[in-house]
Amino acid sequence: EPAVIREIRVLLLGDDGTKCRQSVYLKCTSDAAVTWQGETTHVAAQTLIAASDQMTGDTQGTFTVTPEQEGCVVICDADGAELSNGYGGSMEVRCLGDGYTLVNSLPLERYLQDVVPSEMPASYEPEALKAQAVCARSYACIQLLRGDLAEYGAHIDDSTAYQVYNRVTDADAAREAVIATQGEVLSYQGNIVEAYYFSTSMGYTAAADVWNVEDQAEYGYLTPACLLTDGKMQDLSGEEAFLAYIQSPADGYDSDCRYFRWRAEADYHGKTDEVNSILLERWKSSPKNINFYPTGQTTEIQNPDAASVAALGEVTGMSAAERGSSGALLALKITYEKGSALVRTEYNIRKVLGICTAKLTCADGAEQTDVTMLPSAFFAITKQEDGGMVLYGGGYGHGLGMSQNAANGMAKAGMNYEEILQYFYNDVKLENMK
Repeated sequence: EPAVIREIRVLLLGDDGTKCRQSVYLKCTSDAAVTWQGETTHVAAQTLIAASDQMTGDTQGTFTVTPEQEGCVVICDADGAELSNGYGGSMEVRCLGDGYTLVNSLPLERYLQDVVPSEMPASYEPEALKAQAVCARSYACIQLLRGDLAEYGAHIDDSTAYQVYNRVTDADAAREAVIATQGEVLSYQGNIVEAYYFSTSMGYTAAADVWNVEDQAEYGYLTPACLLTDGKMQDLSGEEAFLAYIQSPADGYDSDCRYFRWRAEADYHGKTDEVNSILLERWKSSPKNINFYPTGQTTEIQNPDAASVAALGEVTGMSAAERGSSGALLALKITYEKGSALVRTEYNIRKVLGICTAKLTCADGAEQTDVTMLPSAFFAITKQEDGGMVLYGGGYGHGLGMSQNAANGMAKAGMNYEEILQYFYNDVKLENMK
């Protein structure tokens, strides 16, 4: 049905990231109404509500828990111990036969009050928090109109696949930022934009080509921005130019962050099976972004599977195939004994090289040895004599839209939230939702 912009429905994922849960236990901080099959009963505050008790004998169905007064719904275990922060609005529990889903329905502005501090530390500058609130609201509105999770009775979920929700509460500064910007969204050519944001830059942001989009004009508001304090843009599409830049000191709005620069030690030797597994998994998600070619052929393997990819042999090399003007790697070439693969989109590239990374060292000297995904696609590959690779990179996240740490740096420098947003998003307008 047409989305009601004032309300949003959030699918709450289980601890394992799945959409269905084997059991659901809830309680409310106030008295509450429980509605099941058109009938409503009232329960006292702190009463444990078990989904299995509400739906006894029914293989499918839905019941709703609505707190009275200003109460919240809390997810619990079978003994009543609280497992979550309190959720505003109502909670809908649906039995799908093989499990239960939890959907939190609440006003959009109330939802944002628990998104902003979950996505950006509430200790950040007030103007940065306001910019985050506008981005989060704009992004949420787009998801309301799309309804990706309609089959679960939801618009979005509470993970990083959309926006992190209700991980941090009681953040007065974040709440004030949402209230101060109530109803404000970003628009481009008359439409609300999908206001992407990420953690930290390496001095530049990316264009939509990092996602290999079909119509880049649709994302005209996402153009590279220079976040260095001197504001000078340079072309970093060449390998030598990018390597020289990423290995040189730079002063930017988020250059004090540990991920502004990082160094990764990686090796593909002995990792062919893991690499192939990731590539095939990502091919299933988007075939146009993973292409396999046997040696001497320009036609890619159609409908690749484990056997046809294994026939290419061991991985013998990895190299940059294409780089964007602001330095992001757009395509990675993987060489095999009997062929090659071309990998596109920043996520796929980061995932493949992450499995090959043994150690990541950040700008502050902090080391990580449990890397599963590179921090960003802004990196250069340098080959070592022992056959391994050292990756020199910077930034954390996909690199599109607003760098949250740079926004905080801009706020410290005296910029207001509208100026911050105009800096990151090209040719946008700040306006109230209709």
